[in-house]
Amino acid sequence: MLRQLVWLSALLFSVCLMVGVRWWYSPGQILEQSEVVVVAPGASMSRIADNLEQAGLIRSPSWFAVMARLTGADRAVRAGHYKIDGEMSPRALLRLLISGEAHSYRVTLVEGKTFAELLEVIQSHPNVISELSGANDPWVLETFAGANGPEGWLFPDTYYFPADTSDKALLLRSYAAMQQNLTAVWDSRSKGSPLTSAYDALILASIIEKETSVASERADIAGVFVRRLQKNMRLQTDPTIIYGLGDLYDGDITRAHLRDKRNRYNTYQHPGLPPTPIASPGLAALEAAVHPRAGTTLYFVADGRGGHVFSETLAEHKRAVRTYLNTLQQ
Repeated sequence: MLRQLVWLSALLFSVCLMVGVRWWYSPGQILEQSEVVVVAPGASMSRIADNLEQAGLIRSPSWFAVMARLTGADRAVRAGHYKIDGEMSPRALLRLLISGEAHSYRVTLVEGKTFAELLEVIQSHPNVISELSGANDPWVLETFAGANGPEGWLFPDTYYFPADTSDKALLLRSYAAMQQNLTAVWDSRSKGSPLTSAYDALILASIIEKETSVASERADIAGVFVRRLQKNMRLQTDPTIIYGLGDLYDGDITRAHLRDKRNRYNTYQHPGLPPTPIASPGLAALEAAVHPRAGTTLYFVADGRGGHVFSETLAEHKRAVRTYLNTLQQ
């Protein structure tokens, strides 16, 4: 009788072991879409297993926790956000949690936006920790003090980051990227440019970025501005006035705005470049600023179709302006 009990116990153990091993290596259910599982710092294996069950990734959280403890993996699991695609066995899931290969999130900073606008984009991401009170936060002012302020210094790009990254960390990454790209572009500049520093190039590139979204026009617009600087002509560009007005801009530039010398960014009244960039330029605008297209044009105006008409003389420019105004009226 005792021998039979031992035999049955051994048989039952073998069956349970086979079932357990099969479950351990068998893929879970097929997911209709990716799942992101959050492993919080200090979370117990039981809590992790429950989260996996709730996400539909395993069917037996208790067995998952037991196997993790038996293999010692429960002490090696790393906190983070883990993206699960397709189907994975419990063993594969545990190996992923041990690997620390956490899911990356991303934020895209687009060209032509101000520092305040880009900071808002960063801080609005649900997986970014906001440590700054805004564009005038003391940390921002101190960090960019040697760069004449933060405006223009964030390089437009898509940045990937793990969960709970701080806004400060992303700002520093973008700042470093702009410094690196600006240095490379400035070192490749064309000869004879009136720009005296890489910062001048950054300012001019920001104006080019705001003036056109047509890639083929950037070098032409850069050429116009460079020639005006060489001839000591004022840039007379509307985007700088708008930037200087800030919240006072209501969508319309008036004659009073054009005559206002108190606006330091009024390039109709003040010669040369404005004191700072007016937005963050992309790489194409930076390259255009230091590689302007040669020519004789000194003026440009919108054509009403998304592009611009370039003119050599003021008389030609006035005709182009009248044509543009007629187009608007029609």
